[in-house]
Amino acid sequence: MKIIFIGGRNIHELGGIENYMYNLATCLKNKGHEPIVFCESDRNEVEYVNGFKVVHNKSIGGRYLCKMLLGHKATIQALFKERDAKIYHYNGWGPTMAAWFAAVFGKTIVYQSHGLEWKRTKYTSRQQIIMKFMEWLTVKIMKNITAVSQEQTDFFLTEYGKKCVTIPTAVNLPADAYESNILEKFNLEVEGYYLYLGRLVQDKNPDYLIKAFNKSAINGKKLVIAGSNDADLQYVKYLHQLGVDNPNVIFTGAVYGNDKEMLLSKCFAFCLPSTLEGLPITLLEAMSHKRICLASDIPANKEALGNNGVLVKYENIDDLCDKLLYILRNHKDLEIQKEANFQRVVDNYTWDRVSDLYIQYVNNLADV
Repeated sequence: MKIIFIGGRNIHELGGIENYMYNLATCLKNKGHEPIVFCESDRNEVEYVNGFKVVHNKSIGGRYLCKMLLGHKATIQALFKERDAKIYHYNGWGPTMAAWFAAVFGKTIVYQSHGLEWKRTKYTSRQQIIMKFMEWLTVKIMKNITAVSQEQTDFFLTEYGKKCVTIPTAVNLPADAYESNILEKFNLEVEGYYLYLGRLVQDKNPDYLIKAFNKSAINGKKLVIAGSNDADLQYVKYLHQLGVDNPNVIFTGAVYGNDKEMLLSKCFAFCLPSTLEGLPITLLEAMSHKRICLASDIPANKEALGNNGVLVKYENIDDLCDKLLYILRNHKDLEIQKEANFQRVVDNYTWDRVSDLYIQYVNNLADV
């Protein structure tokens, strides 16, 4: 089956949507399907990645119109160049504004939600109102809706009275070993550090984590903050200021590939004190590496962890401090969670399993 994916940035950047498209398309190709990915980029180009076609479209229209305009451009390109494609899969409400055009030509439309974006604190109140309205409009119009977490599925049913199907994000199971010198580069020891890994944005609360670590006065362990955010350098500077007087707070910048896997596989505990998540990929990755995980008690994190993990109240420095100390003092008792975390990923969040769910879903749509 030929499936068109529209939405997301350069697939090589591997953000949330990009990660989803890259890995799902790879699995679909390996299972005999023909995915074609259209993405926002800095160039107009066609390439092949892992055997599937990727169409790069250069950004147009500025910050607010870009996704909608590129959605229309990609839809038109697909309609004329990939005429035998039956399924058009749109990521996020911006590109989905072009779905009507594909529907006119008899295509089956799938809208996928990757998170409740209007909840993000980086947006002004006015922007949040506009984004929630666009979400409402999209959900009301679209017939076939999927979401990456059960939290979103439940929200759409409760808030909008619209049923959708949960097809979660997933991770690739880790290798046995990785070639990387990142531990030596930052003078880190195996299981000698708590790890935050992700974008340095306010919704994920790395500032609360640094404050809690400073307050805990933990000796013998470091706190590694791995990530970046070129869009908000002022916040990044603020984080560095929080850790400037504590030599045990280490900033590595953004990490990828083997460096990222090495940090995950050797950390003492993984920390994700977010206020908002879709379904957190980095948390699933840490679980796949058999790590003890500390996470805020928000629905998305609890959905990923199941009955495992050390939960903390979000945006609460005192509770976060207590839980950092709790993990330090009870680490041996928590060891049992490592294997349980891994098994939960194997049972629910591998790309092989998720791609099977997706294939079953689109096959059912194609038969209608």
